[in-house]
Amino acid sequence: RGRVGGTLDRMDKRVAKMESKLDNEEPVKTKKEMKKEKQKAKKEKKEIREIAKKSLDVGNWTSQLLDGGATKFSSMVEDSLEDKLSKETVGLVTYDDLKQKRVELEEETKNSKRRAEEEAEREAEEKKKMKLEQKKLVAKKEKKAKNMLSFDLDE
Repeated sequence: RGRVGGTLDRMDKRVAKMESKLDNEEPVKTKKEMKKEKQKAKKEKKEIREIAKKSLDVGNWTSQLLDGGATKFSSMVEDSLEDKLSKETVGLVTYDDLKQKRVELEEETKNSKRRAEEEAEREAEEKKKMKLEQKKLVAKKEKKAKNMLSFDLDE
């Protein structure tokens, strides 16, 4: 009786699992679809392994550094003041020259930020003006529509 009860429990679990799948309305897949999905998953795993292998390879790292691959993302971000300063002052430079260059770069960054803020304010003002003009046009059209002749005797 113990074996029969265990078998019935397993069968009940399988039936419950099948019913839950039907309740979730999972589409039934054909053998071809399953085979295609397995092949696709294998291909993706293989690609991921190759990428991981390349990323861990020391030779790949050094070749990227020598080719400048490490700086490919830094060009998207604005250089910091220190980076600009180091690029501008190459070689032996006196302390006074370095100080002067730093002050110039600080002023340049302040001016560029100020210009960006002014332009943003100017754009905001232009948008406000455009909205105001549109409101005036709508009001004018409504007024014109009210002033049109009507042959309705009730008005």
